[in-house]
Amino acid sequence: MSELLAYALMVLFALHLLGFLVLGIRRRQAYYLSLILTFSLLTASFASYLYAPEWDAGGLPLFQLLRYLAWIAAAVSVSWTLTRLRRRIRARRAPR
Repeated sequence: MSELLAYALMVLFALHLLGFLVLGIRRRQAYYLSLILTFSLLTASFASYLYAPEWDAGGLPLFQLLRYLAWIAAAVSVSWTLTRLRRRIRARRAPR
């Protein structure tokens, strides 16, 4: 991966992190925790890739471990989003 692309992705993920952090604080909903965690891990992964590529954890480069953790957090986030969406759809269809 080119260094320019890595910087661009780090900035993009950091901006998403900031946006979801602000929304989470304003709306005070636990739902935003999974988004904040996902984008924190992604930002940290690219920062590690750029600034400390030699660091490792358990035999894996740190940036790779952080990215794997971000995948897990993203899976939780997506499933939580789908669950919330299904509840909203059901609530709209329910007779009043």
